[in-house]
Amino acid sequence: MSKSVSFTHALQYPYVPTTGKDSLYLLLELTADDVKESNRSPINLSVVLDRSGSMTGKPLEYCKEASKFVVNQLSDQDLMNMVVFDGEVDTLFDAQPVTHKDGLKTTIDAIETRGITNLSGGLIQGCQNVLQQPVDDYVNRVLLLSDGVANAGITDIDQLKYITEDYNTAGAVMTTMGVSEHFDEELLETIADAGKGTFYFIDKVEAIPDIFAKELEGLLSVVSQNVTLTLNPAEGVSIKSVLGYEARETAGGVEIKLGDFYAKEMKSLLIECAVPPGREGEAEVMQVAGSLIDVTERAKPQSFVHPVSVIYTKDLEKLTQSSDPEVDKQVQITKSAQTLEQALQLFDEGDFEEGKNLLYSNISHMEDMANELGDEELLVESAVMKEKLADFDYSKQTRKELHAEKYRQMKRRKRD
Repeated sequence: MSKSVSFTHALQYPYVPTTGKDSLYLLLELTADDVKESNRSPINLSVVLDRSGSMTGKPLEYCKEASKFVVNQLSDQDLMNMVVFDGEVDTLFDAQPVTHKDGLKTTIDAIETRGITNLSGGLIQGCQNVLQQPVDDYVNRVLLLSDGVANAGITDIDQLKYITEDYNTAGAVMTTMGVSEHFDEELLETIADAGKGTFYFIDKVEAIPDIFAKELEGLLSVVSQNVTLTLNPAEGVSIKSVLGYEARETAGGVEIKLGDFYAKEMKSLLIECAVPPGREGEAEVMQVAGSLIDVTERAKPQSFVHPVSVIYTKDLEKLTQSSDPEVDKQVQITKSAQTLEQALQLFDEGDFEEGKNLLYSNISHMEDMANELGDEELLVESAVMKEKLADFDYSKQTRKELHAEKYRQMKRRKRD
């Protein structure tokens, strides 16, 4: 396995019947190592900022503050450019080493709001500015922040997804940040997922600098890039679903691109498989192949292959052994995210009672599992959701809060 990323797996059940099993969950976890500041890779960054009319006042002022914070934290080994957009798109300053910081911050201070929202134009310009730089071994990142709905340029969500995927394949990772109750959360999440970055919902404009700081802290500690897993099931084994990340079918299985890994970051994948009948004894059901670029060792390519095996048995005592509690917990959290998604659809259709009943049922099941496992994380998850439903008013703000919960749970990220 790579020196920068460690890999573990756990099956929901250690034993399967010789008659096979229609549904078996496999939890894969990848954890990045720590990194020393002296070993960090330089950053090639584009900050893409919405300057449309709705950003007037506090939103723009906090964005300026956050952008100047980024300038202060970067060094002369890093490259930074900045793009602003409304109905038009402008590169505020070209990609350059972050040396003349006072000049860059003065330029940022001069940004003023105007016009409508050509989000696609800003995104494309930011990606082009990053990819046009003749640099190797850099962490390429585009940070996009908007508080509005894309109403100029390319507005079709599927088309923007394809464009983002193309830029990501070329080497740009995109993180999106949505602020206030007006932005399109479905669009910004789609761009972040297709760009292998992160989607943030910023519920208060005052939090913008903190979110920028959190993302920049990650960028300053990237240990691996282009992390990709390929799941190759054995003959007769089928992969029913990959939960939390988009999977692409390959000749022998499925491929999942996980993007960059920050120091100490953990990403988990939940795989649902169907296992065919087999003879008693241990049998390999899948091989997990991984590849990545270790940027702590001069962008060194690394790869690994990890076998996953089950034990077939007819022994009823073994078959009735308890399931793995950690896998069960992650299955529950993921199913909670799926339930949230269903409830959001019902709320959007005006069926508030059915949506609330669905969520209350999910809360009850999560509480039961939390008590059974003695798991504090599940208790907190259920308590937070119960609090949101206690005085329920389905506004644009509420929808964004529930959508952010769904996104976090589907990625199985711990609550901050």
